[in-house]
Amino acid sequence: MADDIKPFSEKEIRSKIISKINPKIQKSNSPHDKGYIYLEGKNVAKVKIPNSHKRIMHQSKSKFIAESLKLTYQEFNALIDCTLRGNQYYQILKDRIKK
Repeated sequence: MADDIKPFSEKEIRSKIISKINPKIQKSNSPHDKGYIYLEGKNVAKVKIPNSHKRIMHQSKSKFIAESLKLTYQEFNALIDCTLRGNQYYQILKDRIKK
């Protein structure tokens, strides 16, 4: 379905978020790192970054991450599939915040 997120591994999601979006990562005692995304010096999003497991991420958790990144499910799929680049992500984010 077009409204669903593709089945990605936790490792794939983690890798793409870190390499393309490059959030400021905060490590804590929790099992997942948190990534803070800044635009023009302002924190505009916070995302829970999955661990490097090879297992497929549950659909509900992937949707939560997509929403945290302020992306539609199709945009999230494109981000992980490599058709959406980091600079394009930041442009989407800028456009969404202005509205």
